[in-house]
Amino acid sequence: MTAMNDSIEKQTESNNKKKSNRSGLFVIAIFVIGMIFFSRQEAVNTIDCTPDIIATKPDVIMLGAWWCSYCYKAKKYFQKNKIHYCEYDMENTVKGKRLYEKHGGGAVPIILIGKYQLSGFNEQQIEAALDTLKGKN
Repeated sequence: MTAMNDSIEKQTESNNKKKSNRSGLFVIAIFVIGMIFFSRQEAVNTIDCTPDIIATKPDVIMLGAWWCSYCYKAKKYFQKNKIHYCEYDMENTVKGKRLYEKHGGGAVPIILIGKYQLSGFNEQQIEAALDTLKGKN
């Protein structure tokens, strides 16, 4: 009788492990599908701060990163509102890294408008800084 009970216990344990593995795979599959669904963003052009672009004196210089959702929103906002800007990648360019450190690091994007430094993406702060830059205030 003991051998039979041991066999039943082992079979139950094995079945529980299989169910647990399937549950884990199901959770992972749902997570991956969700990430694919929610990560689809429309493409936004990145305007790198090349010497030619800097020579045109953009109103906004942004220090950002490819993975930053607020950087994406800022670029979309600049393009929609026809704001002359360019971007330094603070992870993948030497100049971007240097400027990021010079301006204290922290949250991205760092948005430079004239003498103003904004951390993060805030439309009202950007508009206020641009208005001051253009003498509207």
